Amino acid sequence: MKETAFQIGQVPAILYGEKADRIFLFVHGKHGCKEGAKPFAEAVCPKGWQVLAMDLPEHGARQGGAETLDPWHVVPELEAVRAYILAHWTSMALRADSIGAWFSMLAFGDTPLEQCLFVSPVLDMAALIRRMMAWAGVTEAELEARGTIPTDFGETLSWAYYQYAMSHPIARWDSPTAILYAGQDHLTRRQEAEAFASRFRCGLTVMEEGEHWFHTPEQLDFLARWTDAQTTPPEAAIPQLTAEECLFFAGRPEALTLYETLRGSILAEFPQVRVKVQKTQITFAERYGFAFVSRPRRKGDRGILLSFGLSHRQESPRIQYASEPYPGRWTHHAPVRAADEIDEELLGWLREAHWFAGQK
Repeated sequence: MKETAFQIGQVPAILYGEKADRIFLFVHGKHGCKEGAKPFAEAVCPKGWQVLAMDLPEHGARQGGAETLDPWHVVPELEAVRAYILAHWTSMALRADSIGAWFSMLAFGDTPLEQCLFVSPVLDMAALIRRMMAWAGVTEAELEARGTIPTDFGETLSWAYYQYAMSHPIARWDSPTAILYAGQDHLTRRQEAEAFASRFRCGLTVMEEGEHWFHTPEQLDFLARWTDAQTTPPEAAIPQLTAEECLFFAGRPEALTLYETLRGSILAEFPQVRVKVQKTQITFAERYGFAFVSRPRRKGDRGILLSFGLSHRQESPRIQYASEPYPGRWTHHAPVRAADEIDEELLGWLREAHWFAGQK
């Protein structure tokens, strides 16, 4: 893969990939650097993208520099990078991690982006600072009086930073966005991610065993699969229904239509999946099955019944029932009665089920 190191103004940057019309800007989080974009570039450049990554202040080649990692330095830099991108490419997309997502939303709120991928994003900085103040036992009055207060967990609380976050909430975000959230994220609360996704119509995928920093082999595998799913065009070839699949739903045309929609979504996410038609269910599997479709078990029920396994019990009114056949595995059964129920929440459960099945 081609790599070109250069500078945008005084900002060190790397451009990955062969010349293309579309480009992803990769904005790293704290403790990251522009070189951290390489695995993402390796995934998306073969799909017709280039990837541009830059070092934020105090990171990468900019360690020890005069600029600091704060919005009044970072946001103008991102705006300058955006101007550079729009002058050289026809389409811009965004991949941003952690605090990089917050900086990006401040800078690009009025920029139409083709696609946005957020990994463990900081979505409400003011709320995060308040939690850090609580961890440190610091009141707002104390922080205002002292200006800055170092903490024993490595962060320096800043009154100016807190005031900036309070006066710059994310009020607009119109670009199509998918979020990968870690169930064990200690910086962004789950309800914040869910509220943001609902307010701005974002896709939300949760890896329950994930941490804010995706770094274990299992977490990196989940991240890679999620990235592939999000950057694979929906028009990618999906095999036609087999005669066995059609016969499974004989006399149930509405159920067959729902199944075909669900099947298309699953195969778009996981192109290597095998589909096996059995007497009472249709199994989607790679090494092991992770999604199972059957006809409704109760007479008179319409639609299809989707079953999947997770490491925990998923609480949702959409789950008809769940059981724990053996410790650490919960089997869930969710009726699907309309096409709009094959949504990001349902697909998020299937992504997690796919990952969970791969851990056997």
